[in-house]
Amino acid sequence: MCITKSCNGISRERGRGAFLEFPNSRNPESPPLHGFTLVELLVVITIIGILIALLLPAVQAAREAARRVQCSNNLKQLGLALHNHVNALGAFPGLGAAPPTSFSILARILPYVEQRSLNDLIDFDKPLMSGGGGGSSVHPAQVVAAQSSISMFLCPSDAGPARFASVMNFSGGDYLSGGTNYVSCGGSGTGFNYDLRYPSDGMFWSDSAVEFRDLSDGTNCTIMMSESVRGCDYDSYGPQPAETDRQMASMCGQFSWNANGPGLSGLENPDLASVVAGANYWRGMRGGAWIWGREPITTFSAYMPPNTPVPDLHAKGTGFFAARSRHPGGVNVVFADGSTRFIDETIEMEVWRALSTRGGGEMTGRE
Repeated sequence: MCITKSCNGISRERGRGAFLEFPNSRNPESPPLHGFTLVELLVVITIIGILIALLLPAVQAAREAARRVQCSNNLKQLGLALHNHVNALGAFPGLGAAPPTSFSILARILPYVEQRSLNDLIDFDKPLMSGGGGGSSVHPAQVVAAQSSISMFLCPSDAGPARFASVMNFSGGDYLSGGTNYVSCGGSGTGFNYDLRYPSDGMFWSDSAVEFRDLSDGTNCTIMMSESVRGCDYDSYGPQPAETDRQMASMCGQFSWNANGPGLSGLENPDLASVVAGANYWRGMRGGAWIWGREPITTFSAYMPPNTPVPDLHAKGTGFFAARSRHPGGVNVVFADGSTRFIDETIEMEVWRALSTRGGGEMTGRE
């Protein structure tokens, strides 16, 4: 008998001869082979890719739904803060005597959104801006507060800048201003109601002090605040930009103030699409400073529908600024009764404008 030398138990004695037996050989006593062919592997990869493609939109939709709810909750808190302001001081806040240098509605309600410490950093006895007629730089007493960023003032669906370098000038330092998505309602914007230096048909204007008794349309039919898309934090020249919700047409050179009343000459109920077609200067300042009561930054009117593709129009510190969002299909609003609602961007203009007025006597059908 021939005996072979065992190597890890593979070689063994068989009859009169010996041979090497390798693992996974065709020997019937060896375990069978298992694996994928290339075709099978490609099929599996394809199936996984299809499943991911089907699931991804659902995941994104669920995330956006959560973000929209968070945005609505932010507005809910702002609405409650405005009610607390009325309880404490007897009226809703106003924009201040001079919008170019005044504090915003958001700045006025800081104590009621758990921001008492930030409120204490603001000296309301001094102007927000100092310098020329338009306010050339932030007053030294307001610098620290103006830099602060507040998460409640930001919509989670908007990926735009949360702090802005180009909106406010901080003399003596290179600072950023805290941005916001939430804007107060100046009214319908029809006629000359877009000029908030004068009383408008909405809830907020310069030195306004609206009380609940002034809301003859009903608190559940009067919008207090909505949202807008934050600007891009830079200006540009040339044709209409790709992101018209992040840049507004600046047409200060094309218009002048009416001599003896509100508004700009030639801008009473305009066709805005035709007007902004002649613009060649675009500003990215929208929502660039939560603290500032300037109309282009922290107010809106219902002259244009929510999420309109027509750019906002800015001239002489006033103009037409729409409610906008990055939520598909519409915008969130908070009414004077404190309730929030998602307004579809296809809402009829008559109804949208009626909801923006405090005492127009319109029938909106909202109960």
